[in-house]
Amino acid sequence: MKAWELHQGKLELRDVEPPRAPGADETVVQISHAGFCGSDLSKLLRPTDFALPEPWRPGHEIVGTDPAGRPVAVDPLVPCADCTRCRAGDTHLYPQLRRLGWDLPGGFAKQMAVPATNAHPLPDGLDLLHAALADPAAVAIHGLRCSPPCAPGRLAVVGAGTVGLLTALYALHQAWEVTVVHRDGRAPHDTVTTSVHATFHPPSALPNEETFDVVVDAATGADPTPLDLALRLVRDGGTVIVQNAYHPGVHLPTPLRDLFRRSIHLIGAFSHCRRQRPDDFTLALTFLRDHATAITKLIADAGQLADLPTVISDWPTPSVRQVLATYTS
Repeated sequence: MKAWELHQGKLELRDVEPPRAPGADETVVQISHAGFCGSDLSKLLRPTDFALPEPWRPGHEIVGTDPAGRPVAVDPLVPCADCTRCRAGDTHLYPQLRRLGWDLPGGFAKQMAVPATNAHPLPDGLDLLHAALADPAAVAIHGLRCSPPCAPGRLAVVGAGTVGLLTALYALHQAWEVTVVHRDGRAPHDTVTTSVHATFHPPSALPNEETFDVVVDAATGADPTPLDLALRLVRDGGTVIVQNAYHPGVHLPTPLRDLFRRSIHLIGAFSHCRRQRPDDFTLALTFLRDHATAITKLIADAGQLADLPTVISDWPTPSVRQVLATYTS
């Protein structure tokens, strides 16, 4: 079958062996949709910054059908299920955690073998295209679930990419008053801002006295600017939630005295987990179904498998997730 792989630093559409007969705890997913996100782009543009296998096959936002013909979304996190952390549902904290589309072959292919427990049947009424957002939606949900319990108040999201907008949408669903802080001159399109009923501002348009009970850093990247902004926006005694991880080598320049003197809760919310029921990924699928009107504005059909180079070269605003659909061999 055909699959996109990074081989000796070059992205190629290669002929590869299809998945072998799965083991007792595995299943083969016939892939119909795969999302392409900014983390994929970073790895393709700067592969030496990451510990990637050789060859590396991207694709961790996967939707398809299982051998019974049921539509499924694939949780990309592969824990051990035997250690104390995994049994408690803290799968994202397992030191040897493997990830489909990173440590293991991803979904930019016609088929992939996955642990059977990672293939989640879609709830009735969820569009297959929308289901490709299950992983980023689980990240968004996990961030707010990890924060200290408090009554909904004023919340800011730094970053207007897909995860940031899904975070805003979930926070609105939880009755927070939400402001999305986007880059100067990089406001999301009107179709997005009218679908996510938050306030949208660049940092330069925020009043100096603007402070928030919770600030979510959904723009983690190659420099600490988003986290610096989040620490400036949060009130004394408030909470900053950092979703996912910064690139290797990024350091926090904020003086620790300023951070702790203000009694700020700084929380890392890497990826998503299975601690609560329903787990973050399952809850994400239901959330996507129940907010289909808004989700429609956050996702776009980017074409077929062979169109991946076009998606990379024409990388649009990160507010709209690009999804490769209708795979052909």
